[in-house]
Amino acid sequence: ETGFSLSGNYNHAFGYYNMDYGMHRIQEGKGYYSPTQDTDKRKTISGNLNMEYVLNDKHLIGARIDANTLFGPGQTNTVTEIRDANTMELEQILYASNDYYTQKGNRYGGNLYYMATPKEGVSYNLDFNYAWFDGGSGNWQPNKYVSPDGSVLKDNLYKSVNSRDINIYAVSYDQKHPLWNGELKSGLKFSSVNADNGYQFYNVDNGQKIIDKSQSNDFRYKEKILAGYILYSHSLGDKISMEAGLRGEYTFSDGLLHTIDGDDDENNKSNYFNVFPTFNLNYQVNDSHALTLSYASRIDRPAYQDLNPFEYLLDELSYWKGNPFLTPQKNHKVALTYSHNRTAITASYSYMKDYKAQITDTLSVNKVIMTPRNIGKQQRASLTLYQGINIARWWEMNLNLIGYYVKNDIAFDQYRKFDLDGFAGIFSINNTVRLPWQIQMELNGSYVTKRIGASNEYIDPSGYVDIGFSKSFANKRWTVNLAMSDIFWTSRWDNYSSFSGFQLWNWGKSESRQIKLNITYRFGKQKASSHTSNFNEIDRL
Repeated sequence: ETGFSLSGNYNHAFGYYNMDYGMHRIQEGKGYYSPTQDTDKRKTISGNLNMEYVLNDKHLIGARIDANTLFGPGQTNTVTEIRDANTMELEQILYASNDYYTQKGNRYGGNLYYMATPKEGVSYNLDFNYAWFDGGSGNWQPNKYVSPDGSVLKDNLYKSVNSRDINIYAVSYDQKHPLWNGELKSGLKFSSVNADNGYQFYNVDNGQKIIDKSQSNDFRYKEKILAGYILYSHSLGDKISMEAGLRGEYTFSDGLLHTIDGDDDENNKSNYFNVFPTFNLNYQVNDSHALTLSYASRIDRPAYQDLNPFEYLLDELSYWKGNPFLTPQKNHKVALTYSHNRTAITASYSYMKDYKAQITDTLSVNKVIMTPRNIGKQQRASLTLYQGINIARWWEMNLNLIGYYVKNDIAFDQYRKFDLDGFAGIFSINNTVRLPWQIQMELNGSYVTKRIGASNEYIDPSGYVDIGFSKSFANKRWTVNLAMSDIFWTSRWDNYSSFSGFQLWNWGKSESRQIKLNITYRFGKQKASSHTSNFNEIDRL
C-alpha cells in the first residue's frame, strides 16, 4: 500500500513542583543541619511530527521532527544550623537561597530514514539523526551568617551564569539477510558530539559584579564514535535456537577545561577500541517450558551534564560539581531464565568495572562536594520471579519479586576504601480490574527493602501505591484517565553514609502524590511505524 502518512503529538505541562530535602552532617567537630525547600517553576512544552511515505511495497522514506523546551524560574531556600558536635550548642545560622531568575533547557532534533525490503527476510535501513541542546541558567545566591542573638556575622552575595550548547550528529546503516537457514544482521554507525559550555561566577559587592576568575571557566568536549556490529541467529532443530553477536567501537574524546585566569587549564584526551560480545541460547523443552542462557557486555558512557565541571551551589558550604575526567563503565552480565506459561524465573550475575557513582566528599574543614566519580567495581547477583495470575475473569494480577546481593569494592582515595556488601529485595504488584460500565482500574504498588546505595551509603526502605481508572468512548476515539500516584506519600529517599571523621544523613521527598486527569482524542487511522532509530547519544543529555 503506497501513500503518505502524518502523525504527531503535543504536550504542555505547567504549574509549580516542590521538593523538601536536606542533609545533616558531622564534620571536623561541627554539626550541620540543612533542610531545603525547593520550588521548580519551570514549564515544559514538547511535541513531535512524524512523516512517512511508502513508495511501494519494498521502499519507504520517513522523517521525524522533535522539539522539547523547558523554561522558567526556580527557587531554593536552605537554612543551616551550625553547632558544636559535642555540646550541640548553636554557634551560627546560615541562610542561603538560589534564585534562578532564568532557566532553559531546549532540545530540538530531526531524523531522516530510508527502509528497503527487496524480498522476504532481507532489509536495508539508512538513518540520519541530529539533535541540538540549548541550555543554561542565571542564578542569584545570597548567603547570610547570623549569630544566635540575631546579629549578622557575614553577608555574601554571588551570581552565576552558565550555558550549554551541544550538537550531536549520527548516521547509521543496518542490513539483514538470510544465511545458512538462519538470519544475519550487521551494521555500521558513526556519531559526533560537540559541546561548548560556559560558566561565570561573580562576587557581588555594593551592586558591583566582580568575576571570580579561579571559578569561572569554559569547557569544550568533543567525542567521535565509529561502531560496527554483526549478529547471527540460527535454529538447531525444533527445540534449540542460538544467537551470537560482536560489536566493536572506536572512541575518540577530547575535553578541554579553560579557566579564565589561565592558571588551571586541564585537558583530557583519549582514544580507545572496545569489543563487546553477546550470546543467547534458547532451549524449548516443550510447548510451555523453555530455558534461556544469555551473556552480554556493554559500555555505559557518562551523561554530558556529569562531564561539565561547573559548580552548582546549594549554599556556600555544599555544592554539586561535574567531573570532566569520568570514564565509561563497562558491564558484563550472564543470565539463565526458565519460563513456563506466565511464570518466569531468572538468575543473573553482573560485573561492572570503572564503576561510576555520585559521592559526597569533604572539601576543606567545613564544606562538602557532591560529584560523580569512577570509584571501583561492583558485582551483583540476583534472582527474579515473575508470575502472572488470573484471580477472576475480571481481575488480572502480575507479581514481580527480585532478591539480589550486591558487592561494592570502591575507594575515594588510597586512605578511604570500602568493601561493602549486602542483600536486598524489591517487590511489586500490578492489578488490572475490569469494573462495570467498561471502566478499567489499575492498582499498583512497590516496596524496596533497606539496601546499599550507589557508593558507600545505606538507603532506608521505601515504597508506593498508585491507583488509576480509565474509560474509552466513541469507538475508542476518546479515552479518559483519572489516576492518583503514591497515595500514602511514602516514596522518599533517606540514607546514611560515613567515613573516618565524617558522618552524613540525607533525606527528602517530592510531590510524588499527585492526581492526574488525562483526556485523549485520536483522529485518523492509527498506523504504527515499523522504524526505530538507534540514536542513544541523545539519552546522555
